[in-house]
Amino acid sequence: MKPAQGVYESIRPCRPADWLHAVEVALSVPEVEALRRRLRCASPETILRACKVWAAAADFRTGRNVAVSHATVAESIVYAEATVKRIMRFLSRLGLVVEVARGANWLRLDQLAEARDLGAEQQRSVASTRALTIPSNVYGTPLPLSPRVNKSTPVSKNSPSAFRARKAGASPRPALNERVRNGSSQRAPRPEVARLAGQLVNALPRLLWTPTKQPHRTVVEVPGRGVEVVWTGGRHIGHVCEAIERHKLVGRGWTAQRILDRVSAFRIESRIAEPEPDQVRDSLAWFFWLIQRAIGKTDLAPQKQAEIERDERAAEALARRAADDELRARLVEQQDEIQAAIAAMHEQFPRRPKVRRPFV
Repeated sequence: MKPAQGVYESIRPCRPADWLHAVEVALSVPEVEALRRRLRCASPETILRACKVWAAAADFRTGRNVAVSHATVAESIVYAEATVKRIMRFLSRLGLVVEVARGANWLRLDQLAEARDLGAEQQRSVASTRALTIPSNVYGTPLPLSPRVNKSTPVSKNSPSAFRARKAGASPRPALNERVRNGSSQRAPRPEVARLAGQLVNALPRLLWTPTKQPHRTVVEVPGRGVEVVWTGGRHIGHVCEAIERHKLVGRGWTAQRILDRVSAFRIESRIAEPEPDQVRDSLAWFFWLIQRAIGKTDLAPQKQAEIERDERAAEALARRAADDELRARLVEQQDEIQAAIAAMHEQFPRRPKVRRPFV
């Protein structure tokens, strides 16, 4: 959608790279972190990942004309569209994103004619147009401001290509967008974390349930890796990986079977009944609440505890052997001195001959 005349007058322009740096600084503010948790927004890594997609679609000098749909961003970061909407509301509340033109799911006749003139004959909807900006501060914490840039934006020059880009679902800067798609705003989960998440999901598919979607289990054959189980729909399995990392289950040596056994024993001991699916708002949060109550925040798995104790005993035995070896080496080095000292004592205190007393 084309912004109204003069709508950019009150919005501070910024370069996308400076804006990304400001977002990172804002996410480190304790009040912002509390707001993120209160709004049930995604993790800071996921937020930065989505921000890179918006930065790639913005004007490289002013941060304006960001017209990317939530569905496109969700596909780029491999998360649900609802997650992207919460991230956008979170950034808008902080003043980091300003909407300058509201999008539409269904275009009017005049908008359809405009799209057809621009070459987008099949376009039936258009995303909202937003501008990236850097407020002076968030909750009293100043943000790094970008240098002054030209207030004018070549809208007429870029608008046809931007409209066609919205039609194709891509950003005007494919090179940066490719780096974001492949890139490193959020590191991939470690293999052992992904393996544990897959085992938990296979045992408890409800971990991927959402209030509106349920996952479907399909078996596919991956070239070079054989047959794998893939879950489609519902919550992305990356949320399970994040929960595992947050509770440090892999580092504490917990396996899927031991987790399930400990949680089951805790529920029997505490008499916690299995709730109905429609009574649980978030099955993943419910399950990890049980894990925290049953396992605790620092408890090690039995085999991990036994391994640590075995290593401690081996280290103590090694230390004792090292101390004995050091003592023997020191005695060997001081052998001459010891013998000289013994000889000196014999000279100073000679032995008295034994006198045999007659038997009476």
